[in-house]
Amino acid sequence: MMTEPFIQLEDQGIFWIKEWMSNNSEIKAGFTTREGGISLPPYQSNNLGYHVEDHPSDVLQNRKNVAESISLPLDNWVMADQVHGNHVQIIKAKDSGSGAFSRDDAIPETDGLITAEKNLLCTALFADCVPLFFADRKKGTVAISHAGWKGTVSNIAKSTIDSFKQLSSSTKDIEVVIGPSICGSCYQVNDHVIRHIDAKYVDSYQGSNGQYHLDLKNLNFQLLLDAGISPDKIHISKYCTSHHSSFFSHRRDQHPTGRMIGFIALV
Repeated sequence: MMTEPFIQLEDQGIFWIKEWMSNNSEIKAGFTTREGGISLPPYQSNNLGYHVEDHPSDVLQNRKNVAESISLPLDNWVMADQVHGNHVQIIKAKDSGSGAFSRDDAIPETDGLITAEKNLLCTALFADCVPLFFADRKKGTVAISHAGWKGTVSNIAKSTIDSFKQLSSSTKDIEVVIGPSICGSCYQVNDHVIRHIDAKYVDSYQGSNGQYHLDLKNLNFQLLLDAGISPDKIHISKYCTSHHSSFFSHRRDQHPTGRMIGFIALV
C-alpha cells in the first residue's frame, strides 16, 4: 500500500513532503494549512491569497510568517496569476519576488512554475484543486502545478513534464507528488465537465444523468502515467481538503474562503 507522502511536524501549520526531507536532500517542498494566521472570518486564519478580498495587510503578514517557517524569505518567492489553464513558466532569479508582495506583478496567466535555480520558491494557491509537485533530483529541477478540473483536462501534468524536457530532464528521473485536494466523494460535477474527459479515463469518475463524482487525483495519476512517469515515481496524498478541517475548501465552505499554498524549491 502506498504510504502518505506528507507529514505535519509538531507546532507547524505545514505539511512537508517526507520523501524530500532527508538531511542530504536539496529540495524543500510542502503544503500549508489554514491554521496559524491572522486573517478574520471567513478567511480564518492563514489565508495566503490576495485575490479572495481578504485584507491585503493580513495576507502579507501570513505570507511573512510562512516564509519564516520555511526559511525562505518572500523576496525568494515566485507566484503566478492562476487562470485554470495549462501554461507552465520557466522561472529564473530575475523573477524573484514576483507576486509575493502584490498580485499586480505575479507571473501572468500561468498555472505551473518550474526552475533549475536554487533558492527560488515555486508556489501555487489552492482550496480544493490538485497540487502537483515535481522533482528531478538527478538534474536539479523542480516544479509545481495547479490542476483544477480545467487544468487537469487540458493536461497541465504533461505540460509540466514537457517543460522538464526543455530543461534537459529525462522522464524516467522525474518524481511526482499529488498533494492534498478534494476527493472523488466530495467533488460532484455535471455533464459539462465530464464531456471534457477522454473516454479512456472513465475509471476516474462515477455516476450518470448529469451527476458524477470526479476523482481529480486519479485522473492526474492516469495522465502522468500516459506522459511517461513510472507509477513507482508517483506518490498520492490521502488528504481531502473538503474532509479535513485543517484546509480551506471552496466546495465545502460555500462562501468566500482562503487559500493554501503549495511550494517547492531547490536549496
